[in-house]
Amino acid sequence: MPALLTTVAIALLAVLLGPQDVRAHDTQLSSARAQVSGNDVGIVLELNAHDLDVALNLALLDAGGTVSRPQLAQSSAAIGAYLLARTRVFNESGGTCRARMGTLDAKADHVLAQVHWRCPPLAGALVYEATLFHEIDPAARHMFTASGDVRRMGLLSVATPRLKLVETRVELLEVLRHYFAAGAEHIAAGYDHIAFLLAVIVWGRRVWPLVGVITAFTVAHSLTLTLAVLGLVTLPARLVEPLIALSIVYVAAENFFVRDLRRRWAVTFAFGLLHGFGFAAVLRDYGLPADALAPALAAFNLGVEAGQLVVVLVAFSALHILHRLLPGKLEQRMPRMLPLGLSGCILLLGVYWSVMRLLSVH
Repeated sequence: MPALLTTVAIALLAVLLGPQDVRAHDTQLSSARAQVSGNDVGIVLELNAHDLDVALNLALLDAGGTVSRPQLAQSSAAIGAYLLARTRVFNESGGTCRARMGTLDAKADHVLAQVHWRCPPLAGALVYEATLFHEIDPAARHMFTASGDVRRMGLLSVATPRLKLVETRVELLEVLRHYFAAGAEHIAAGYDHIAFLLAVIVWGRRVWPLVGVITAFTVAHSLTLTLAVLGLVTLPARLVEPLIALSIVYVAAENFFVRDLRRRWAVTFAFGLLHGFGFAAVLRDYGLPADALAPALAAFNLGVEAGQLVVVLVAFSALHILHRLLPGKLEQRMPRMLPLGLSGCILLLGVYWSVMRLLSVH
């Protein structure tokens, strides 16, 4: 009998002390304070530093249990990437809200992080989603409060990670402003398009031939951009991106044999058709308002054109200023040396982009 009681006691103890369904880490309540203004959403996140340490394998807390500012600065990239992957604002009707990390700051044993989202002016509802610390704690909770154009409060969890913020409307002036800026920004950040434009105009000495070449490029990419956005003609990105890079290689290499811009418009028009498909992919990511499709397309095209003109005018002016500042003998040789040197650099860039994009296809 004692042996039986001993066996039962051991079995009960094994059940009590054996593997249990416990979480790896019990997180504290995280929070977000949002300021909503039209299609802009600015959020201040407050997160427990120990939770970030566990989630990202960091060491933010010092011996006194407060956040170490040097450690916070050293870990800012990892924290920013985590927050952008675990929080987002989006429009239910589509389109990409662009996120931008702001500052990180320490508050005792917590971290304050600023994140800003800029959404396209589409009709629909803006939605906030947070999945912070869900991977380390299935019971993680996230308190959300919003002010500004809307007042909202909610407690988000693994089961309910989203909260609708506000219904948005399409306003014509906002559409025009947003998509004009989007077109101009794409040119400013589109290094391959800038390289193509520079390769096209590098032999330019007069304004009107440059205007003709750029106009041909604009008409062509506007045509395919419109057709692609409307879904009438489409090409896959895995084909378009390598071909854009190869167009840069072609034009840069042609500069070693062709110097007359008056004959360049046909080539530029042909490649402009190709670049239009690249612009269309960007515009689809931004999203397009169904109720203001034509104004959005027109504004984006105008923004692209404005960006192109700025690039051309700056490059054209820089070449002329450099030509005037050079001393006698070098000035005589520069009209030939500089275009060939720039074309060589652009050619190498085009080859590099072509190889990288072709490899990424596979």
